[in-house]
Amino acid sequence: MLALLGVGGLAISRAVGGTSLPTAAGDSQSEQLLGPEDIQELLEGRSQALRSGDEDAYLSPFTGKAKETQTRLFRNLRKIPFAQAEYSVLRQTGTGGDDYGDGATIALDVAFVHKIQGVDVRPVSEWYRWVIKRESKDADPLITKVGPSPGAYGSEGYVFYPAPWDLYEDMHVVRRAHSITISDKKYAADTDRFAPYVEKAAKDDIELWRSTGPSGTETPTGFVTVLEPDREVYTSLYGSGSVEWEAGQSVPMPTFDAGFGGDEKDLEYGGARIKMDSSQSRFTAPTRWELGVEDISHHEFAHAIVQPLEAASGGFGADEETARQWVVEGFAEYMALRFDRELASWRIRRNVSGKEFDGRLPDWGQDGTEASMGYTLSYMAIRFIAEKGGEAAALRFVADHYRDPARLDRQLRQAVGMGEGEFEAAWATYVRSHSR
Repeated sequence: MLALLGVGGLAISRAVGGTSLPTAAGDSQSEQLLGPEDIQELLEGRSQALRSGDEDAYLSPFTGKAKETQTRLFRNLRKIPFAQAEYSVLRQTGTGGDDYGDGATIALDVAFVHKIQGVDVRPVSEWYRWVIKRESKDADPLITKVGPSPGAYGSEGYVFYPAPWDLYEDMHVVRRAHSITISDKKYAADTDRFAPYVEKAAKDDIELWRSTGPSGTETPTGFVTVLEPDREVYTSLYGSGSVEWEAGQSVPMPTFDAGFGGDEKDLEYGGARIKMDSSQSRFTAPTRWELGVEDISHHEFAHAIVQPLEAASGGFGADEETARQWVVEGFAEYMALRFDRELASWRIRRNVSGKEFDGRLPDWGQDGTEASMGYTLSYMAIRFIAEKGGEAAALRFVADHYRDPARLDRQLRQAVGMGEGEFEAAWATYVRSHSR
């Protein structure tokens, strides 16, 4: 499953010292205890200490409960191969002035801007809120509280909190050539058992795209996957939620600064984060569970491969055409079932054969098609393109459609020599002939 977000890049950086809410006191003569230099020093100090691995330096301004949670966070973050990791201010609430003679307190919305080596093609971000207190000019600023930012564009979902490094007391990490598999340490034995099959699927998808996909695409060479058997925890990851029937999700991560003063041709999405519910039967079946782990991994990694190709939305609130659901999910299912044709045949028999079929390309959730049938019909659409035009043509079609979803008719003509209407009719015949 792919988590689709209708929002552009999420950086709304303001000059440090600007306020987003009025302060209670309007005394312009109050002593300034938390100025731009103080805030910048806090941000840069945490960034430098994280990169260098200096835990004491990183934790020095945190106090109370915040120090406990940040100790855990620091140790978890050090297990991830970051190509970039730094803190950047997004928004300040409060002036930083000693308005009442009892010190200054501000709330600072902070972006943890990061780029995981081999996983992200652009830096992405997670949003926090730090509460900073300074008693006097003679006292050091202290960070007394840390939590998620209250929201971006009015939604908690766009802050991408919590990540696994926020949730787990001790984060277990298995690093392989094409995958980073994460879980709570208490599930380490299961994670170690599943990780080789997660890695195999990652390698399969990446090598297929490299050998057969279109050239010149900025796509990841590895994936981050969180395996979580507790459904409540699974749902909370990255603030992306879940639907009842899903077993996994690829969460798109917007490029930090995309659409806000950067290069207009830059990528809107810097990468994706994968989460899987490891309590599901794909992981727990008494036999052939290895194929189940590979199946869902192939599917979710396919989403992550093409995520950076998705066309920019033009900014928050833009009303532009998005990639067709049958292309998005059909490609992911194609990548999964390509490596297990026995499973492909079984899904067609289970989800399509004997079912009422109107000959229309599916848009489940809108047209009444059951999700299971919608996924399989979509798979059959991409498989039809691959069989008629060749696998390279199918992968190029997917890439072109992600980049420019408004030109579906032209893209189908290039891939299989048929316009949209003719393709739909030919595909419907193909479905009927393969599902008797």
